[in-house]
Amino acid sequence: MRKLLSPKFLLPALIIVAIIVALSLTVPRVALPAIDIPPEPVFHLFGFSITNTLLASWIAMIVLIVLSYFATRKMSLVPAGLQNVLETIVEAYYGLVENMAGPKWGRRFFPIVMTIFLYLIVSNWLGILPFFGSIGYLLPPREGAGYVVQPIGEGVAILTGQKATSGGYVLAPFLRSAATDLNLPLALALVSVALTQVFGVRSLGIKYFGKFININFKQGVFNGFVGIIVGLLETVSEFAKIISFTFRLFGNIFAGEVLLGVLAFLIPYLVSLPFYGLELFIGAIQALVFSVLTLVFFTLAIRGHGEETSHEASH
Repeated sequence: MRKLLSPKFLLPALIIVAIIVALSLTVPRVALPAIDIPPEPVFHLFGFSITNTLLASWIAMIVLIVLSYFATRKMSLVPAGLQNVLETIVEAYYGLVENMAGPKWGRRFFPIVMTIFLYLIVSNWLGILPFFGSIGYLLPPREGAGYVVQPIGEGVAILTGQKATSGGYVLAPFLRSAATDLNLPLALALVSVALTQVFGVRSLGIKYFGKFININFKQGVFNGFVGIIVGLLETVSEFAKIISFTFRLFGNIFAGEVLLGVLAFLIPYLVSLPFYGLELFIGAIQALVFSVLTLVFFTLAIRGHGEETSHEASH
């Protein structure tokens, strides 16, 4: 009897009882949300359409500003609380940047890559909050995309019901994770690749463009044509970085949002909570990968191909 009451046996028994009770209760199903790639407009400002992803982007910036304010308003030599947490993150990341790029260029790269990291991790983590993607307004019905919703005001509703057979309305959420809008990853990718060229020119001067335009027939016709082809490949690779950057971030964050919606529909309520932990991890990893790859491209650009430039960039 004592063995049956031990924690080793009691915890599994409680879990089994909880599952049986949950299955016996009649609870409303969670609706499978509409999966739309384009962001939905929420309102218009001076003729510009303000989308739900743009609103989420502004909220992420506000969160960063507020965190920075409260972390630095009463700074002390012995950090504590929020100041200690943020200083630990910043110092660890600065050490990474300095080890890769050296003290001289590390100080120039750090504000850019750190900003990208902090913005993306806050944006990605905000995107899994319960009110993201679940509260919004009604759009006219579309074939195959109707959902039963519970109105909570004039033109405003919350997603609660089953998929409608016909004549349903589509819920356009007020907020959606910023990185699920293809425009944000594309903008960050363009900034990253453009700054790579800027830092390359600042470090190597006009010689930086030698890797793109490599016409040299002094070592033979064959080597000359090989140099031209290599230059073309280098040019194509710069554009490939934009595509790779964009769809890596967009694909992972958008897929994570869809995964949470589908899991909430298949195994609703507390059962799907562990997957939110997985999305927290993925959101942090994607922010780190994007910022570190940007740092790698910056570092490769300033070092060029010669030993002299590599030595200079590291000091």
